[in-house]
Amino acid sequence: MLNEITKRRPECDPANSVPIRMADGQEWLFPKPWLQIHASFRGGKAERHYPVVTAGPELDELVAAISRCEDNAALLSGAATLGAHLLCRNYDLDDRELDLLFAFRPSDPDSWEWAREVIGVATGQSGARSFRDGGA
Repeated sequence: MLNEITKRRPECDPANSVPIRMADGQEWLFPKPWLQIHASFRGGKAERHYPVVTAGPELDELVAAISRCEDNAALLSGAATLGAHLLCRNYDLDDRELDLLFAFRPSDPDSWEWAREVIGVATGQSGARSFRDGGA
């Protein structure tokens, strides 16, 4: 069994992370997305501002791709890819270790839970958003 604490990177920030119980039965810390304020311009002048929840450009593309999934296999694959990218921000994990954490058991309804939670964290729908600078 993996030891969650010893796999943490020095830059892991538990205060800006959300715990998710993974397939190995342990809770692992997923970094929260952060809030950015964007301006909408007209004629070179900011007309209004709007908030955007982001996990960074490369992960925002994965979140968008998940929203277009048409079947469960694609959704699980997308959630696992997104989750692995997020988790590797906080942990030093290799492919074999990621395989253990993102296992899915079709006969176990709880197997869907990590996928739901990963998507919820990445979209800012579960756990609170971080107000850090987003420089992860």
